Amino acid sequence: MKFPFVTAAAVFAFAAGATAVPLAGLVEKSVSSTSDNNCSRECMTTIVDQILASMLLHNPEILPLAQTYYATENSHPAALGMMTLWRTVTSAGSPSLLAIDTTSGSAYFALDISEGSDTKQSVLWARIKVVNKEITELELYVNRSRGDHGFSFSAAELPENYERWMSPPSDRQNATREVLESLSAATFNPNSTLSVTVADDCQFTEEGWSVIDPGPDGDGSTTPLGCSWPDSRPADTNARLNLVIDEQNGIVVTGAIIPGKVYPYGKISAFIPNDMTEAQEQQDEWLAKKKASSDMSLLAPTAATGETLQVLQYYNGKLQGQQVMLYLSGPDMKSAWSA
Repeated sequence: MKFPFVTAAAVFAFAAGATAVPLAGLVEKSVSSTSDNNCSRECMTTIVDQILASMLLHNPEILPLAQTYYATENSHPAALGMMTLWRTVTSAGSPSLLAIDTTSGSAYFALDISEGSDTKQSVLWARIKVVNKEITELELYVNRSRGDHGFSFSAAELPENYERWMSPPSDRQNATREVLESLSAATFNPNSTLSVTVADDCQFTEEGWSVIDPGPDGDGSTTPLGCSWPDSRPADTNARLNLVIDEQNGIVVTGAIIPGKVYPYGKISAFIPNDMTEAQEQQDEWLAKKKASSDMSLLAPTAATGETLQVLQYYNGKLQGQQVMLYLSGPDMKSAWSA
């Protein structure tokens, strides 16, 4: 069974191998060496590296924070000094994916991190906004297992899977900012008439993993799923558009709040948006059969809300990459960033 835009094993969807962040120099390197208010790609990259370095040092006070800043960790507002990440991160490389929007002063990044062990086992993904070379917004998420989001997950495979995002072909035809903004506007609008051509080798990932749907009974596909642009897809009329538009690499980041249910899926579970009515009905039927034919312990379908940043890559007139990054909260939740 395959869900449109979502998989039964997962419901939604980064690129350069992680290397150690050099702490020396990063915490002292100035990002305000020019007289104007613009922050270049180099400036934005430095600030992202500073954020990761400050986590490793367990010291957010070294960051160029604005006098007043907004910040959330896994949807919870908090001062950086009260966040878990600044207490637990023990290893972090350079971002596997880094999208930079110098027009709006925003960036999105994702990487695998360690928390208290040498094994990379968590996925960190984040959005920041910079004004006058100071951080005004930090939207941070850390997923530590499939239970945080209800779909495919692999911190170990994230760096390799996201390499191609940061190394698009040098002879590519870049889309205009207007085209990329149109793509953002259509991402969570199933009524959009925007026609999107999907490249044959478009890469579809969820939380670091190329998605393989084994089916709830283990007899499904063994081949990674590709990207899709179906008419039936999760909708959010209040979706946060154009969060990051990286014109150089053709990357678009769009935010949405998606209500749904966490369903049993074999011995594990999967998040299925309420807009995917057919997928939920199929899982209801599977659950009814399992209840009648086995004594397997199964999670009861439970309402939940997925806060997601979907990341798309588009060039040469085609969709080249699709990632869904999502964090689950309770039912009827809203985002602090949508206010």
